[in-house]
Amino acid sequence: MLGLFVSRGLALVVLVLGLAACAEPAPATLLSGCTLERRAAVPLHSARNFMLATVSLNGHPATLVVDTGAEATTLTPQAVAMLNLPADGHGSVLRGVSGNVRSANAKLSRLGIDGMIVGSDLSVGVSEMPAFPGVHPAVAGLLGTDVLAHFEVELDVPGQRMALYTEHGCTAYQPWPAATAIPFQRTPSGLAFVAAQVDGRHVRAMLDTGARTTLMTRETAMSLGVSQATLAGASARNGIGIGMSSIVFHQIRFAEIGLAGDMQRNMPVNIAELDLPGIDMLLGADYVDGRDAWISYATGRLFLR
Repeated sequence: MLGLFVSRGLALVVLVLGLAACAEPAPATLLSGCTLERRAAVPLHSARNFMLATVSLNGHPATLVVDTGAEATTLTPQAVAMLNLPADGHGSVLRGVSGNVRSANAKLSRLGIDGMIVGSDLSVGVSEMPAFPGVHPAVAGLLGTDVLAHFEVELDVPGQRMALYTEHGCTAYQPWPAATAIPFQRTPSGLAFVAAQVDGRHVRAMLDTGARTTLMTRETAMSLGVSQATLAGASARNGIGIGMSSIVFHQIRFAEIGLAGDMQRNMPVNIAELDLPGIDMLLGADYVDGRDAWISYATGRLFLR
């Protein structure tokens, strides 16, 4: 069963960023006055095309989905119960692809990555999520932009590694000698919106590694010339999202889809009735599959190689 979700939390989040004991320089081409330091590096595993990273929750090892489309880190009820996390009196509205899910938040004392405390006294959303058969320990939730956007994030899919960097004085830089650079607009909460192209037409897409496949709204597909007959002729599948809500989608292929300087041909896209105001498409984990992606939240650039 396909799991597709994006979450948006409205909880108050307080972050305390720590410094790793041994910071390493990043492999980047830097301008004068710009420095990058690697603060953490952890295994990045793939399960059903989701990116899974190892973290610690109150000192206990856990696995979270790396979700650039989630504004707030969210845990499953099972993880909350296992960690005996108390309710904190706050609530969240988690926005999934099929609608909103209300959450009574829990208080997480410490969120760590590779020995670095990246969050303390966090108010985290709580929601059921699709199962990940064969993944041990069980996936405990989503790692959202309330944490990720405080760093420069490398998602090395072939190397199975996620690395976090801090930057100082960088208005621009190149993480690798040869990489495609795509600008993005960042919201205050850290969501990244890119100008995507589909068969020569422009659409507004959100970079969402929490979606295993690229998703397009039915309205956008119709505006691009996809007919009702084409959608009706495509096989229907069911997906499960955050809050265990279900959604029906139809998969079609476009001749060319992607970002300026990084177009993909004959790429499958899932079309569905999506409740995503202001978003035409979710650019999912399938778009960066098999590649090294670097998200520079500080400079508003996505690098791919």
